[in-house]
Amino acid sequence: MRNLIFCLAAVLPLWTASAAEPRKRPAPPAKAAGQKAGGTEAKPPAAEEALKNEVIAGLKNWDARLETLRARFTQEVDFSEAGIKQRVEGTLDYMKPDLLKIEHLKPARQLIYTDKRDLWVYKPEDSQAVRTNWASWKKSQSGNFSGIMEFGGYSALLERNELRVSRDKTAPYYLRAVLTPKKDPALYTLTLALSSTDYFPAEASFKVDGTVIRTTLEDPERNVGLDKELFRFTPPKGTEIIEFKD
Repeated sequence: MRNLIFCLAAVLPLWTASAAEPRKRPAPPAKAAGQKAGGTEAKPPAAEEALKNEVIAGLKNWDARLETLRARFTQEVDFSEAGIKQRVEGTLDYMKPDLLKIEHLKPARQLIYTDKRDLWVYKPEDSQAVRTNWASWKKSQSGNFSGIMEFGGYSALLERNELRVSRDKTAPYYLRAVLTPKKDPALYTLTLALSSTDYFPAEASFKVDGTVIRTTLEDPERNVGLDKELFRFTPPKGTEIIEFKD
């Protein structure tokens, strides 16, 4: 069961927009980045501002056009303070606005289903399923994780975070977007590598405290036909069900 919960914490940050209220941290320095002496805000160069506007428009367009998403993923989680590393490979299916199915293929098969009301984690080889509710899971995260892959919610992610953008000559990406919380820039850093074809953030690196989560989505298929039944989980006969409500 511990393995089920451990993998759940590693993968669901791909999707959830705000797990809980962020923990309080020491106040940032009085002089914020981008400010001149005396408190007046320095205007970014025109080219930098244009590049930022290009990224914002591209991500908003992605939001508007997205209905479903299917992709393969690789995720590496490094809990450096604990000396623990984990690599997960699998697939995901998403249907706007709230349906998500994640299937781990390596190192062991595991399935995760959620509609942002109920959440199931099923491990076939153990005939065991954990069931909780979305609100309880959010509460349990204590603000440690924020959204990495927002799928249809990138616009909201941009509203909550400061954005810095730079060009990236490494194919197949050409832009990198770095996001930090407006209220507490030291809380986490989220770096997105944007696809050169449609601005899709195909790679993400999320750093918080002593944890680094690196996620890559491969072969994304947007707006393919998906049946809602794909996201429904019915425990097979004989499955041990473990309930968590708070």
